[in-house]
Amino acid sequence: MTTATLTFDAPVRRAATVPVCAGRVLTLAGAVFGSANLVQWGVVSGALGWHPAALAVTWPVAVALFFTVLFRLRRSGGEAARRVAGWSRLAILSAVTIALAFAGLSAATGDWSLMRWAAGSSLALYAVAWSVAGIQTARPNMGILAMLALAGLAAMALRLGTPDQYLIQAATLGLVALLPGLWLAFGRRL
Repeated sequence: MTTATLTFDAPVRRAATVPVCAGRVLTLAGAVFGSANLVQWGVVSGALGWHPAALAVTWPVAVALFFTVLFRLRRSGGEAARRVAGWSRLAILSAVTIALAFAGLSAATGDWSLMRWAAGSSLALYAVAWSVAGIQTARPNMGILAMLALAGLAAMALRLGTPDQYLIQAATLGLVALLPGLWLAFGRRL
């Protein structure tokens, strides 16, 4: 009598590519920082009914959450994830440096309304990042994303100092980070 053995081979897992890892990080950034902007809108507009002091913790919490998940993505994604995590850390540290520069300028001039520009600086960073990526890959869609980031920054500047500023930033992050991130994370090319 013959015996047949049924075996199941484990599926082969390929390492994630740089675009897929970048997509995961963009999705994370769009979701976390877009949500932080929505919370800020809720506080400033009064929709949440929270004390304005809540604004002081919104960004530290968002940055801490971003870095926590980024480190997990980095550990699980191989060499491509390490490269993308490095770029992401550089981008976030650039945004934090810009915010600290605005804080210093605000303290020196006594005009704390200058801090409103700190959040918008991230849209300028996205415009630069998408421009560089578009030039490196010769993909015009990335140039369109850079233009969307600049258009969002311009729209935000027109509504600076109003609750709308935070809604515009959240929507722009959805267009230039969250949606392209999801597209890339699922293995699509921009």
